Amino acid sequence: MKKIISFLLAGALVLSLAACSGGESNDTLNGDESNKTSDAMSGDKPDLKIGDIASAGDWDFTLIDVEFNDAMADENNGLYYLRPADDEYKSAAGNSFYTAESGNVFLFFTAELSYNGKETAELGSQSENSIGFEIRYGDGYTFDTYEFVIADAQGADGSNLYTYDSVFEPLDSGRECRGYFEVPLEVQNSETDFLALAVTFMDIDGAKTELVYDIR
Repeated sequence: MKKIISFLLAGALVLSLAACSGGESNDTLNGDESNKTSDAMSGDKPDLKIGDIASAGDWDFTLIDVEFNDAMADENNGLYYLRPADDEYKSAAGNSFYTAESGNVFLFFTAELSYNGKETAELGSQSENSIGFEIRYGDGYTFDTYEFVIADAQGADGSNLYTYDSVFEPLDSGRECRGYFEVPLEVQNSETDFLALAVTFMDIDGAKTELVYDIR
C-alpha cells in the first residue's frame, strides 16, 4: 500500500513540474513577442543622412539641403523657384511671394537626381516612373502634401526652368530638384523630436523603393 501511495505522489509531482515548466515557456514566448512588437513600433533612425547618395533601381537620389522659412518665392527661375524668399528677393519682387499660414512654416528641400538606365525615361508625379515624398515627425506624425519640381530646360538667361514631370536620357546626372512642405511651427522649433524625409520611387512595373533621410 505504501508503494502505491509513493507511486501516486511521484506521478503528481511530475505532472506539477511539467505544468510549471509549460507556464514558464509561455511567459518567455509572450515576453519575446512583446519585445518584437515594441521594437517594430519604435523603429530605428534612418541610416541616410543629408549629403548621402542612395539608389532606387535606375535612379540615384542625393538629399542636398533642408531649410525652414516663413516665405516662398513665386517665380519660376533658376535661383528662387520653390525656394525661400529672402529679404533681397522680397525687396526686388514686391509682393511676389507666398507666406505660410499662421502657426505654420515652410520646410524646403533640395536634392539631385541621376538616371542610370539604358533607355529614355520620364519621371514625375504622373509619369511612367513616379516619385513621392513624406515628412515623418515625432511619434508617428506624417505630412504628405507637397510640391516638387525638377530642373529641365534652360531659360533665355541661362538659368534652369523647372517642371513637375521631366524626361531623362541615359546617364543623365546631377539634375537639381526642389520641393517644400508646409508644416506646423512645432516641427521646426522642436530640438529633440525625430524628423525625416521619406522618398519613394515607383517604376512602371509597380516596384517600389523607399529612401528615408534623417533630418534631425
